[in-house]
Amino acid sequence: MLVEDSVPFRKLLRALIEESGSAEVVSEVGSVAAAHFLLHVSPVEALVLDLHLWDGDGCAVLTEVKRSHPACVVMVLTTSSSAEHREHCLRLGADYFFDKATDLARIPEVLAGLGKAPIDSSVPPASASHPRAESGGAAPVSLDQRSLP
Repeated sequence: MLVEDSVPFRKLLRALIEESGSAEVVSEVGSVAAAHFLLHVSPVEALVLDLHLWDGDGCAVLTEVKRSHPACVVMVLTTSSSAEHREHCLRLGADYFFDKATDLARIPEVLAGLGKAPIDSSVPPASASHPRAESGGAAPVSLDQRSLP
């Protein structure tokens, strides 16, 4: 699932992910409310999450997804990449924390690595070993099931 309120940036993310072949984006939303709705009706394997959405704080989505879908891999993607924001998101359960200006290429790498060996990163995940690293699967992951405004 992509949660990003900027439609042009969301389209860029979709293209980046799908053109890499690392995943199929099957849902994307632009608000906290729409993300909460989808979390209640669809399974979520991976989530790319903006923190600053037009109707609220992406941290509320992060908290909800980790409560309702604890195995979901959450990648926070933000322009608010201070150490304080990073630590707060990691405490809430984010698996990865990326800066929009410098780390876009990391998203397809992470998605491609789900179910494979841990990904070497200059922007480390919340833990040294990713929870899905041991499964050995190689199929691309789907990012959810629907698209809402």
